[in-house]
Amino acid sequence: MNILKSYPFKKESKSNFESGLYAFLLFFATLYFSNEYFYLAIPVSVLIFNTKSLLNNKNDILARKSLQRVILLTTIYVIASYVNKLVNGHPIGSLKEYYASFLLFPVLLFSAALIDLRKVFKFFIYFVAFEAVIGLIEYYFGVRSFFLENIAEVNSSSEYLYDHRVNGLSLSSSIFSLKLLVSIIAIEFSIIKKRLKIILKGLLFIGILISFNRALIVSILIFWMVLFVYQLFTCKKYNLKNSFKIALNFLLFTGVFLLFSNHNLLVEMQKKNPEKQQLEMKFKSLEKKLTFNDFKETTQTDFFPKMKEGSELDTNLRANKIFYNSAKGFNTSGRTLIWMNYIAYIDQHMWFGYGSDKLLFKAVDQDNKKIKLIHAHNSFLQLLATNGLPISMLFIVIIWLVWTKKNFLFLIPILIFSTFQYGIFWGFSLLDLFFFSILMYPSKLLDEK
Repeated sequence: MNILKSYPFKKESKSNFESGLYAFLLFFATLYFSNEYFYLAIPVSVLIFNTKSLLNNKNDILARKSLQRVILLTTIYVIASYVNKLVNGHPIGSLKEYYASFLLFPVLLFSAALIDLRKVFKFFIYFVAFEAVIGLIEYYFGVRSFFLENIAEVNSSSEYLYDHRVNGLSLSSSIFSLKLLVSIIAIEFSIIKKRLKIILKGLLFIGILISFNRALIVSILIFWMVLFVYQLFTCKKYNLKNSFKIALNFLLFTGVFLLFSNHNLLVEMQKKNPEKQQLEMKFKSLEKKLTFNDFKETTQTDFFPKMKEGSELDTNLRANKIFYNSAKGFNTSGRTLIWMNYIAYIDQHMWFGYGSDKLLFKAVDQDNKKIKLIHAHNSFLQLLATNGLPISMLFIVIIWLVWTKKNFLFLIPILIFSTFQYGIFWGFSLLDLFFFSILMYPSKLLDEK
């Protein structure tokens, strides 16, 4: 089904001002001083720019059966999620707690269907390339951020890039890397002059290394391999010039990597496993280990379950055994423990999840001496643990219906990244908007000139 055919008023090309505004608002919402509510400026702007067209074509729009199915199922999804929240979610004590992230899903679909994907993310690439320049300056001066206080200092004695990663203009290197992922994908279908594209790619590749997110690196390397094979088999004229063009991503990335040649990516991936202590409770000095009894919990953390460790954790589940055994020898930055907790929770709350409230586990941050909240670092585990199986399957059905069955190539790195990070299914976010815009795009992006 081509959902975009349900919008006959949709222009093929939006104005540069409109697309540039959307790109700026998306970028602005990711900056170190922003928060998730800044994203709401996007649908408001989309509505303002498209109100006239919506009103003029409302009868034709609503007559489309494909759109009617999506509207119906989305309505059922929102109602079912809200009932689940009221019945099975944590007790509501204030007006703010009536809000839930799933309420933004219809807004996400609306926005993703109406923005000009190619133009919006062309401008977005420029903003992220600028942030990569800021990140490179931070890397040069040996700081994580010029704009944030009370953050961990760079370990100058370490040879690992992971220990030198920077935040750019973002609150964390993870947010910085997420923007780089979007830009790396978008630059393959954005209409940018050849020489400028090479410069932009070089800056983005530098950003990848200095933000050093392993999920990002794995995702883009696999993406480039798939893209390389696709372009190799679709290339009509195979010569040296075309071979160079097809292999440009690998050649550029290799060149950038040589600038950081004192680091070894494979060695970084195999750093010592820190969560082994948590899983087996082998702490060197247990008397110094802080517990929840050392803190007074707030309403922000009180409702969430505690992260289980050691003998508290159910390690007999088959999925847990697979995760643990496959992660041996690799530094997963605590993901093994996190995933095992989420899998155990899903096993015990298969039907209703966390009552459609976003499930977070609480744990004691031994370094910063505070209670921290931890998401699943996996979008699919997060979706299941939050909603339960029936509502999650309904959500997947909606995704299937809005997907034009094109451009799967560009979805691959997003799906891989979201297996190791909580990338998509936030409600309304940068990667969500990008993901659904690709899902609903009516033609093959690589074939367009």
